[in-house]
Amino acid sequence: MEANIANSLGFNLHFITPYHHVHRFLAASQASSPCSVSANRPAMRLGKYNATNDMMEKLVMYFLELSLMEYEFVSMKPSMLAAAAVYLARCTMGVREPSTTSFNDDFASPYFQRAAEGYWSKTLEHYTGYDMWALEKPVKLLHKLHERAETHRLRSCFKKHKVGGAALKMVVNEEDLGFL
Repeated sequence: MEANIANSLGFNLHFITPYHHVHRFLAASQASSPCSVSANRPAMRLGKYNATNDMMEKLVMYFLELSLMEYEFVSMKPSMLAAAAVYLARCTMGVREPSTTSFNDDFASPYFQRAAEGYWSKTLEHYTGYDMWALEKPVKLLHKLHERAETHRLRSCFKKHKVGGAALKMVVNEEDLGFL
């Protein structure tokens, strides 16, 4: 009834959801320097919409839909939730930013190289307004949802996204999320 009254008075009520931010953040993710994809995956081609980009979008939408089932996400800013979903999708697909830090031979171990490469870039930080440390809590919450999506009592989201393949993506280990 309130909506009918508002409509009859000519009010245009709306609110911002994470979906309003997703496409901009995905475009920033794709354009944020030449992304390197983990060893056995082809590199993303900038300016072209390919299967990698399609799966990235499906994963982000899957994570956002999972977040609708948990009360903890209600008070979270929609832009932060969208950014966390993009971060976790990049993690899940193994999309890393190339290292800009040069190491001498003493520090050329894989540990130091991996620490220098990350899932979040300066471009993403600029366009989302969040650095990776601001996203730590929402990313970890989304990760927990992703871990238990198949066995959760509300499995409809998992079943729906299983058809597109997003729900079947392997869950990343918590240690591999990039937060030391």
